[in-house]
Amino acid sequence: MATKPEDRSRQTARRRVHVIATNAAYEKLCRTSLNRLPPQHRKQIHLQTVSSQKQTSSQRAQACQTLYVSRLADLPQKGARGEHKVESNAKHLLFVSGPIEAMAARLPRLGIRSPHRLHLAAEREEENVAGLIYRLFSGMTHADGSQPIVDAWVEQDNLVLLSPAFDRMVVPLEKLSPLIGTDSKKIAAFDIDEDGVFLYWPHADVHLGREQFRQIVDPVAAVAAQQKSQEFNRRYGAAIRELREESGLRQSDVPGITARHLRRVEHGGSPATSGVLRALADAHGRSLDDYLKQLATRLRQQAPENARHRSKRRNRS
Repeated sequence: MATKPEDRSRQTARRRVHVIATNAAYEKLCRTSLNRLPPQHRKQIHLQTVSSQKQTSSQRAQACQTLYVSRLADLPQKGARGEHKVESNAKHLLFVSGPIEAMAARLPRLGIRSPHRLHLAAEREEENVAGLIYRLFSGMTHADGSQPIVDAWVEQDNLVLLSPAFDRMVVPLEKLSPLIGTDSKKIAAFDIDEDGVFLYWPHADVHLGREQFRQIVDPVAAVAAQQKSQEFNRRYGAAIRELREESGLRQSDVPGITARHLRRVEHGGSPATSGVLRALADAHGRSLDDYLKQLATRLRQQAPENARHRSKRRNRS
């Protein structure tokens, strides 16, 4: 059934974010980040400065989340002249520099009792501030549940990842040492992908995404990912076998691959590496691109058949 226009507007309204920048510089960075979003996501964010912090009744009804983008220095001490009202359930992205004593004088006025409402980030170059804000905006406006890595930092013996909901994933560095080593300076010298898809360690040439980090800290997630990978390898191997048999090739007819190894690939016991796929493409007398397209077509053809088998199993049960 088609979604009614009013239903779609209500769904969009539930995802709207009211962003308040506390100074002109941060408003500019927020607007730069906002303009990078796709149009359908851009319209879900209402941006203004704290000096014009007046919402209409319709804006209040639509905004499901208020986010302040501030510097610690922008927050006056409680009772100070120029103090502005802060919404009680708002989130705060707060960039910090200067003496730590300033935090004690200014943070209590925000009334924050949950870590999910506050992220304290070290002040950084404008380009990096804009990148962090963009990743946060992107994650807050996507309805597909995507969770970019908004920010990341090393804290004692852990790597901490921040989600758009200000959830924090803590990854023990000892579990990452086989991949990125133990040199503390090199471990801290990672780059965050501009879309928050992965972290990159140049010294080790290692990319790790949120799902990979989750598998590192959660054995259950690792097992689930392994099972998913095994199922894909099985289906891909079956497609390779079908194309080979249709071409009249024996497993021993593929130069560069032993029949034993190809048998493992076709039964899902080994992944089809780029070397295996190139050898198979050559044996079929096709370019690699053409061969991969054939495999993709065969995988799509498998889907209805798999669905019928699952339906039969459910009916029998």
